[in-house]
Amino acid sequence: MEVVHEAILRKFEFLKGSLIVGKAGIKGYKSGEKLPPDQYVPEAHILHNLVRGFYKPAGKPYILSYQATESSNNYGEQIVWGDENRSEFSRIELAPPNKENDNSRKSDITAARYNFKNNIPFGILHKVKKGHNRILGLGIITSERNDGIFVVEPFNYKDPFHTLKELIKDEEINTNYMTEVIQRRGQEIFKMKLLNDYTECAICKMDEPSMLIASHIKPWRYSSNLERLDKYNGFLLCPNHDKLFDKGLITFTDEGKVVISSLLTPKTKEILGLADSLCIYLENPHKKYLSWHRENCFKE
Repeated sequence: MEVVHEAILRKFEFLKGSLIVGKAGIKGYKSGEKLPPDQYVPEAHILHNLVRGFYKPAGKPYILSYQATESSNNYGEQIVWGDENRSEFSRIELAPPNKENDNSRKSDITAARYNFKNNIPFGILHKVKKGHNRILGLGIITSERNDGIFVVEPFNYKDPFHTLKELIKDEEINTNYMTEVIQRRGQEIFKMKLLNDYTECAICKMDEPSMLIASHIKPWRYSSNLERLDKYNGFLLCPNHDKLFDKGLITFTDEGKVVISSLLTPKTKEILGLADSLCIYLENPHKKYLSWHRENCFKE
């Protein structure tokens, strides 16, 4: 991610809850001008062009920000509030342009899909009324529905381990110990994300929560911080199937069909319920991680 892009996203996070009146604090005082560099962003910039809901910077493949209007003249109510008084939303049902003669419609949808595919968050503004925009922080697209609606959930851009790192400053504490603590906390967050969507082993359907393991597809040590906590980079698995998957003795195709290593004996396959007909449920974001697993982990 570019430095300025990342800085603008962090600015959205810092400004969460702020009400900006007029366009000056969003796109500059005069047409063609930008906001000057500030303590958040090192270059001249804009948060949104206030022309349409999607703001895709010229020449860039991604959405930088989105303005939810909530107007019946546009897409109606899009924001599902968690706590409106604190500018906290549970989700936003982001509707792309729907007019066939809109020349930017296709590029807007393509950009939204780029954010979705690459797990890129973007800034959210809520147009409370004409000339009044409240900053809602950051959102990230978690799914695209069949009706074309992009479902957006809140995103916290801060390093989820930052607070823990700040607490563990004692130089006498072993670095390996600190790394283990951070990883353990990250695994807890990752498992909670999976448990919000799934309740059983993806393979055998065992549903005892205390026995389920949040198994990374692309292992922790090879993942970025964002990938480590991405719910699509993992499955809930029972201990036996987690070990098989972790050791690269099974993997899955993009259609969810199991691929079994030739290293497993027929007896082991029978005991663990592994048959060539086995197929698990996948969503599109799982596929990029499974491609990595097949290429780097699986033992044929």
